[in-house]
Amino acid sequence: MPNQRPLSEQEHKDTFTPGSQQDLTKWIQRFADLWYVFIAGLLIALSIAFLINKFTHPVYKGKTTILVSSEKNNPVGAEALIRDLSFDNQTNIRNEIGILKSYTLAKRTLKDLDLTTGYFKIPRITENWRIPSLSREQYSNCPIKVTSGQNEKKLYDTPFYIRILSPGTYLLEFEAIVNERQIAQTDTFRFGQSIRSPYFSFTVNLRDKYASGLFDEGSDHYTSDYSVIFYNSDQLASNFSNKLQVNFYFDDASILELSLQGRHPKKITDYLNHHAQAFIENGLEEKNQIASATIRFIDEQISGISDSLEEAESDFQKFRSRNKVINISTEGNYAMEKLENLVSQKSDLQRMSKYYDYLFDYIQNSNDFDDVIVPNTMGISDPSLNNLVSRLAESYATRNRLLMTARENSPQVKQATREIETIKDALTENIRNIINTSQIELEVIENQIAEVNRQIQKLPGTEREYINIQRDFTLNDNIYTFLLQKRAEAGIALASNVSDHKIVDPALKNTTYQTTPKPLANMIIAGLLGLLLPAIGIVLKDSLNNRINARFVVEDYTSIPVLAHIEHYRSEKKLPVLEYPRSPLTESFRALRTNIDFMLGKNAQHPVLAITSSISGEGKSFCSANLGAIFALTGKKVLVVGMDLRKPQTHTEFSIDNSKGLSNVLIGTETADNVLVESRLPGLFVVPSGPIPPNPAELLQSDEMNRFLSEMRRRFDMVILDTPPLALVADTLLVTEETDLNLFILRQGISKKQALSFINQMVESGRIRKTGLLVNDVKILNNYSPANRYGYGYGYGRFKNSGYYDS
Repeated sequence: MPNQRPLSEQEHKDTFTPGSQQDLTKWIQRFADLWYVFIAGLLIALSIAFLINKFTHPVYKGKTTILVSSEKNNPVGAEALIRDLSFDNQTNIRNEIGILKSYTLAKRTLKDLDLTTGYFKIPRITENWRIPSLSREQYSNCPIKVTSGQNEKKLYDTPFYIRILSPGTYLLEFEAIVNERQIAQTDTFRFGQSIRSPYFSFTVNLRDKYASGLFDEGSDHYTSDYSVIFYNSDQLASNFSNKLQVNFYFDDASILELSLQGRHPKKITDYLNHHAQAFIENGLEEKNQIASATIRFIDEQISGISDSLEEAESDFQKFRSRNKVINISTEGNYAMEKLENLVSQKSDLQRMSKYYDYLFDYIQNSNDFDDVIVPNTMGISDPSLNNLVSRLAESYATRNRLLMTARENSPQVKQATREIETIKDALTENIRNIINTSQIELEVIENQIAEVNRQIQKLPGTEREYINIQRDFTLNDNIYTFLLQKRAEAGIALASNVSDHKIVDPALKNTTYQTTPKPLANMIIAGLLGLLLPAIGIVLKDSLNNRINARFVVEDYTSIPVLAHIEHYRSEKKLPVLEYPRSPLTESFRALRTNIDFMLGKNAQHPVLAITSSISGEGKSFCSANLGAIFALTGKKVLVVGMDLRKPQTHTEFSIDNSKGLSNVLIGTETADNVLVESRLPGLFVVPSGPIPPNPAELLQSDEMNRFLSEMRRRFDMVILDTPPLALVADTLLVTEETDLNLFILRQGISKKQALSFINQMVESGRIRKTGLLVNDVKILNNYSPANRYGYGYGYGRFKNSGYYDS
């Protein structure tokens, strides 16, 4: 038969393409052979998922939606005043998001709900063994409630373990490190008893619904412990502020969705609802600040003018009582009308002067502009002044909103602060000018009043007294009436203010859902990973493994035919083909025998077979002995020759003496008949290697070796040569000219892929002719049973001629 050559690169691509159906089939077969690895991976992954679902504290997520109005809707009757009291008619939605996520609003919500104390329920296995990993947060359903004064000392973030002993007593345990000093306590207390120490002070009570005898025997309140943790309110507010998520419900809508994650569903819903309500109340309070400040200012002015008005009214009544009828002359009427007009102008100037003084002092001494009284409220219609006050209020509001989400040294806040200072300087200068102008106008009116008073002095005494009394009364009455009118308007504005925002959908417990862990999803993911990771591991292991662990690896690297696959063998028997004639191992040698007959052809007479390998330990001697036995079972006379003169092993396979053998024949100390040994199987003979000579290569290349092979070929139907490893020594090449078939042994999991390259080179160079491969020690796990292993049964299909085998 002509020498075989390895496939070229193009031919190789044509016969084997990664990702092809053939490749997929091989990997499927490989995975099927390692089914136990996938089962183990699946069990481990599902166990881990079960533990995660069991021991992970559930986390829940709740949602609520708020409508943030971009237009301020005001009652028609108070529209003008409300517009004056509100500087910004457009609400910046993103600023409202900043307010919702602000630390200040979070702290206000926490104060209303009193969430600074955390309660946890911990299962207890034995009297002194609790399982903190299975603790679950409690809320209003916790049977105990811990109260502590606002100014009392507390140990923050330190768990206090409480064990309910009876409806009246409990056991308290804690351990903490304070100022680098370790403190601990275990003691029994009564519910309602005050507990005081230098480091903390609190009282433990039973909640009302549990204090009325719900602690029956067998209740889990006795079999579980509770832990109480005090939180720092500032840190807690910061945590809630960071965890709260605020997003647009729709991209083009002004509805905001508030979502929060936590360990107790009712606690989440309570916080979201109270936080949304606090946000609405906060916005309404901001709207009411200006109206409330206006009412307070007017009340202060009214309280000052009311005394003067009462005194003027009293004087007027007394005068009319003394003078039943008084006739005022034409000159007196004219003077009185002119005086009343001047007095009215003077009262307006005095009222506005008081407002200017108030506004000037407010600008100089106040750090915010939330509750300033706008000029229009006091009847001042100066457009420049109103514009500056409005701009200043807007700038203050902008900076306050920026401070909710940015620091004071940020560029945006600095810019807003510079703008405030610029407007304050302009407003201060404007007020000074107005005050100076008002002072001049007041002096002019005072001069005019003095002139009228001189005219009045010429009138009769009774008429003059009446005009003076009427003047004082009119002055105070005008101021009082104006203030009452403005106070009524401010009261209407205050009553008409409604929030610009409202809750669309409150957070509900039945709409709060668990986010982690997700039991079903975790089990599905674990199942996929349990199958995927072993598959990846097998692929990586096989890809990085440079050893031959499958038949298709041999097929991919060489075109030399594989004559058979020898099953994995675990028995201590030396000739298993005789001990277990129906085993898969014996069947694989029968298949090898058939393929060798096919390779040799029908006309082959007394063939010589050389069995070799690339390295030692690949099973040459084992295969040589059993191959000889399987041929001898057909009635042939077979000789197995131990040609490995460097490391002889053939005699061990037949359990014979190696004191004399082939080496003795080659050096001429013994004849062939003297070293020939018949095995226990009739027709099977053995020539052991004999003593190790100093020059094995020279002996194998000698004429004696040629004469020995020629003689053995005539005397036996088949001669099998157990030769040395070809990759280690060249002894085998010395006899290949005399052989009819060369059989290379490749042991699964032992032989390396480089051995195939070496064999290809030997064949391509023509140094070896008529070559076949034998894959030894193949493990077919899913078709390998103890019965088959030791020859108790064999069925068709036990031996696989193709597929991917385990290494």
